[in-house]
Amino acid sequence: MPVDNVLTDAIHVEGENPVLGNAEELERYVARGLDELPSLSEDDDRDRRSGAIEGFAKYAQLLREAAAGVSPARYSFKLEFPDGRWDLAEQELSKEPRVGDLVWFEGTPWQILGHREVARRVAATPHQFLACAPAAA
Repeated sequence: MPVDNVLTDAIHVEGENPVLGNAEELERYVARGLDELPSLSEDDDRDRRSGAIEGFAKYAQLLREAAAGVSPARYSFKLEFPDGRWDLAEQELSKEPRVGDLVWFEGTPWQILGHREVARRVAATPHQFLACAPAAA
């Protein structure tokens, strides 16, 4: 959320498509900026702010267009606990996470370590998972 008209870096976006969520969040800021334009005292400030708001509105539209082309895929994760235990989980994401990225399971952040293979009982090929460890607090 904004603090004193400054956007924070940690905006949590819910939903199936984070790109669309980002576009919607940006559009809310654009609308708020447009509402505040008449209150500016200087014409020069109003013109500069209007130009910046127009740029953000165009960027929000680009995000919406990008979101339309994003189709989420299901990824398998191997959650590796510090005591040696592990568990399997699945999550639908718009793109495959990279090493170092954070993913959340039941509200807890996990950091991607890389790919791991787990042998299958019947099939000759192992199952591939994205390995994760609990993120440092």
